Amino acid sequence: MSSDIPWIDTPAGLAEVAAACAAAPWIALDTESNSMHAYTERCCLVQINAGGRMFVLDPIALGAPALAALKAPLEDPAITVWLHGGEYDAAVMRRDFAIQMRGVFDSQQAASMLGWEKTGYGAVVERQLGVQLAKDFAQYDWATRPVDPGALAYAIDDVRYLPDAAAQLRELIIAADLVEETAIACRAVEDAGWGGGFDPGGFYRVKGARDLGKPCLPVLAALWTWRDGIAREIDKPPGRVINNETLLALCRKPIVTWVQLKHAGVKNSVLTTYGESLLTCLRDANANPPPLPPPVKHREIEPIEEERETRMKDWRRSEAEKRKVPLQVVLPAKALEYLKRYGGGDLSQVPQLGEKRLRMYGEKLAQLAR
Repeated sequence: MSSDIPWIDTPAGLAEVAAACAAAPWIALDTESNSMHAYTERCCLVQINAGGRMFVLDPIALGAPALAALKAPLEDPAITVWLHGGEYDAAVMRRDFAIQMRGVFDSQQAASMLGWEKTGYGAVVERQLGVQLAKDFAQYDWATRPVDPGALAYAIDDVRYLPDAAAQLRELIIAADLVEETAIACRAVEDAGWGGGFDPGGFYRVKGARDLGKPCLPVLAALWTWRDGIAREIDKPPGRVINNETLLALCRKPIVTWVQLKHAGVKNSVLTTYGESLLTCLRDANANPPPLPPPVKHREIEPIEEERETRMKDWRRSEAEKRKVPLQVVLPAKALEYLKRYGGGDLSQVPQLGEKRLRMYGEKLAQLAR
């Protein structure tokens, strides 16, 4: 790869990265995946800045088990791991490499705590460092080899400027006396989950599905499953096989010919290979509607919960305005949701509350969540 940054695709190179990470006071990390281009997404690059030494790792060449070499330094809470908007990175590192990152300081969480309106990486770097970053490769297929030199530079920039920007933000957080609140938010980033995978009932969430009417829903359910099977077979995101708008169009009226499929919006590339299979799916679904998976039932909210929520939101808004801080500084959404449901009888169990908020607001929260 044409770059002054080492491209790591051998065990020997990875051993050097692991040693650099273990010796570094901090590690900046970012990942690039191919979720917009493949059915089975995978982490395609890991960019690392270990105390000023930068590397680009190729997990495709190395193989997922090899990255266990990074497990010890990335899981060591004594080593700061700089991330920005790192929920996805944390989830991917755990999903693909069984690495549970600790010691995370997420600069986007910090910017949010400070009440910044623009918290994206580019906006933070420009505000803190005066550097304008390119956006040309936001939709690049990171599984491509060799990686385009421009794309590689774009990826490296994600860890080139992150340490300085994040360190400055940490100083601002200290000055604003928001250290504990930010640390709690960063622990939530560390534990963020991956929400991917096929959901047989996902068609219920398609915009416009509820307007189809009951007779059409089994057809949509069948198409949803059919599309997923084709996407899995050709390793493409389902939306790149047939988009949701076209799925709905296929449900609205009987379709029995290729011409009708094309008029509904099915692409020629899909028609050529899968047109007959799609027509069969439609015929079978209309003739023998498949049973529908049960929709997710949302828990019914009790009146007392609504009362608690109203009281707490009104108080949180007033307190945030008084302190001139964002709402989540006063009370994170997860804490509010817990108090709304379970009340304030045992504040020690409230997620993301923390000792500082408990000292400042414990008595008030117990009263509001009674």
